[in-house]
Amino acid sequence: MDPTALEPAADFHADQLQAELTDSGFTSVTVLDQVESTNVWLADQVRQTGGTDLSAVVTGFQSAGKGRLDRHWFTPPGVALTFSVACTPRTAAGVPWPVEYVPWLTLLMAHSVTRAVRGTARVPAVIKWPNDVLVDSRKLCGVLATLINHPGSSVPSAVVGAGLNVSQRHLPIPTATSLRLEAGNDAAVPDRQTLLTEILREFARCYHLVSQDPGAALGPGGDMRAVLESELDTLGRRVALHLPGSTVPEQAVAEGLGTSGELIVRGDQRTARALSAGDVVHVRPAPGAARTASEQCALDDVARITAGERA
Repeated sequence: MDPTALEPAADFHADQLQAELTDSGFTSVTVLDQVESTNVWLADQVRQTGGTDLSAVVTGFQSAGKGRLDRHWFTPPGVALTFSVACTPRTAAGVPWPVEYVPWLTLLMAHSVTRAVRGTARVPAVIKWPNDVLVDSRKLCGVLATLINHPGSSVPSAVVGAGLNVSQRHLPIPTATSLRLEAGNDAAVPDRQTLLTEILREFARCYHLVSQDPGAALGPGGDMRAVLESELDTLGRRVALHLPGSTVPEQAVAEGLGTSGELIVRGDQRTARALSAGDVVHVRPAPGAARTASEQCALDDVARITAGERA
């Protein structure tokens, strides 16, 4: 059934989602017609249960969504994929992830969205540090993580939410886009349940991989770290840093990622420093900065796939 204004989640089927995701380790997948915020709703559930591993909630309409730095955003009912995942990160040995690796969950979700939309819609998506998915510099998806500390426990939980523009034909700002706008026709846009299933499967795969040994996966030279860096449009280019309290952007070269996924930048004085997501208001390409190798690689990859399908 297609979503409507009265039933914006009509295209989601909780039983089918649960069946398709059980092998990935999801203990529950909840479908809500409408909610103010999937992150807030799932965080409340996690606080009540004292922590869970890999549960998810998806809604047909989120009425009070928030992004980084408490930015508000709104999409009409039934046109976006809005969901959150909860986890309590432990290693294979059952101990909490080292605290420095927990912030990487945001990039793991951005990666999962990127892989899913490339594979299902053939859209050349890339990651913009710290929490966006872009197509040709236009925002397709935003990711937001919330950390939850439990009284009497040393193991925190995390809720990671995402809002992905799917079937919008018009968006209020020119720097945003949707899968429908990028694909060019309705037939090329996968349904929201298919997208959600692919995203959650990839997130679970990456989450379990990292949990085997977070340091080996995300430390210097780690396989998962290398994958994330390869998809980051921000790296290797000159960027304009919009910092809190400053009206003049500072320019620097984005060189890599730090221990906790911070952005390592080097300014004109040749001094390198690490910036966390809370240290910046915006990180944007500096005027005249060329497309990065990662974005060009994504474009080339999708072009090859598309050409093969048409042959």
